[in-house]
Amino acid sequence: MLGRTVSAFGIALWCLSTASAWAQDKGDAGLAISVPAAIGVIWHPSNRLAIRSDVAFGVTETDGEGTVPDISSRNITLGVSALFYTHRWDELRTYVSPRFTYAHATTSISAPNLGDQTLSTWGLGGSIGAQYALGTRFGVFAEAGVSYSSQQSESLSPSITDRTTWTFGTRTAVGGILYF
Repeated sequence: MLGRTVSAFGIALWCLSTASAWAQDKGDAGLAISVPAAIGVIWHPSNRLAIRSDVAFGVTETDGEGTVPDISSRNITLGVSALFYTHRWDELRTYVSPRFTYAHATTSISAPNLGDQTLSTWGLGGSIGAQYALGTRFGVFAEAGVSYSSQQSESLSPSITDRTTWTFGTRTAVGGILYF
């Protein structure tokens, strides 16, 4: 009985002693919100590497009147970036980041000859960026770079042909991180 009491008291003291340290140090993971609109998670497995995943989605409904058809679109984009930290000055850290994305979209048109269309896109990119810690639990980041994507469209309608398109261009993002 005395052993259980001492053990419970010891565990309680250990929990209280680590609570203050937990409140001061930032966590290894956080919620990342960026513009253009994406919400994701960032995880720091080490001081020199972070993995940031994100998701963006959208739904569009257009109600047509008379002979104008109704149009319904849905899309989702999944992305993952690896942040390799290169330098640190106080609370400012710079990084280079390769990125992979996959997107899927469907469009339905309520017209007899148009039907449904699906788009599948994958992309690769690279950027340089900076992350600044505004406190122990909040930070901001900005990055700029280039991206390449390939898009495959397929249609159920015989009047629309399937096609493949590629795009090369710039990519930017700014956002905030709330660490757990």
